[in-house]
Amino acid sequence: MLKEEILKEIKERGEIPFDRFVYLSLYHPKWGYYTGKRGSPLPGEDFVTAPEISPVFGKVLAFHLKRISEERNLPLRILELGGGKGFLAKDILGSIPVEEYIVLELGNFPPLPGIRHVKKLEEVPSFEGFVVSNEFFDAFPFKRILKRGGKLFEVFVGSDGDKLTEFLLPFKGELPCEPEEGGEYPLFVGWKEFLKELKEKFKGYFIAFDYGGKCKEVSSKKSFRAYRNNRIVEDYLERPGETDLTADIDFDRLFNVLSSSGFSRIRVRNQSEFLLSEGIEKAVSPSDSIAVLSLLVDMGRRFKVIQAVRE
Repeated sequence: MLKEEILKEIKERGEIPFDRFVYLSLYHPKWGYYTGKRGSPLPGEDFVTAPEISPVFGKVLAFHLKRISEERNLPLRILELGGGKGFLAKDILGSIPVEEYIVLELGNFPPLPGIRHVKKLEEVPSFEGFVVSNEFFDAFPFKRILKRGGKLFEVFVGSDGDKLTEFLLPFKGELPCEPEEGGEYPLFVGWKEFLKELKEKFKGYFIAFDYGGKCKEVSSKKSFRAYRNNRIVEDYLERPGETDLTADIDFDRLFNVLSSSGFSRIRVRNQSEFLLSEGIEKAVSPSDSIAVLSLLVDMGRRFKVIQAVRE
């Protein structure tokens, strides 16, 4: 099992940084959460995404992409990052005519007509069009940087017999902003490298939805969370691979990484503002009212959308 594999690695190489623990927990080829457990095509399980709540989200995004395509004369070729269970892809393809639809998804992806599934960005040919994602950038591994007694510490994972344990070591890197005393900053690893590779692949329009806030908002609390069965749990060290590990996105940092990677005209706003400005009411039927409230009020406040252009 995965816990034994992690214990073996620690005994052979020493304690591991928390981002390594996250990577193994989520993406171990055999026992990772995304590569194994979350392979069911059913919605829900340990968390629910906007496309799983209602097809309204995908319809509004699809109409937005079609409008941008017409305004900017962009072909409707779409690369979706982290396609999950395919709900968003189905809703977009069911709403607008698309020339090509590719899903980049490391885990299992249901075979769907009209969709090409790839597991590596290098498999995607260069193209002009659109890159879309929902809850993708929060799924990268991340370090946990804490402030205690006025000093910064990094969380590492070690072992005590057959138990995994956490302990702190002084943090020696740099942060976009320091966490407040008692707070914790999630330093995501791999954004810069991924976006630099992505910008070489396409020209066009980029849009991503995720949860988080400004740097100071994210670092003023413990934004790291572990989910199982739609509830926050604390035994993630005991059950790696069975638990989703996530943290809030620092949109200030994502903005800067996009900018330094060659993207321009970058804009960040609340999901609710985006959905309302794009005429969500036109995609709603009476049976969608409860789902729409969640998209606009609950998720609408916690989630942000970041839009950019690669010219």
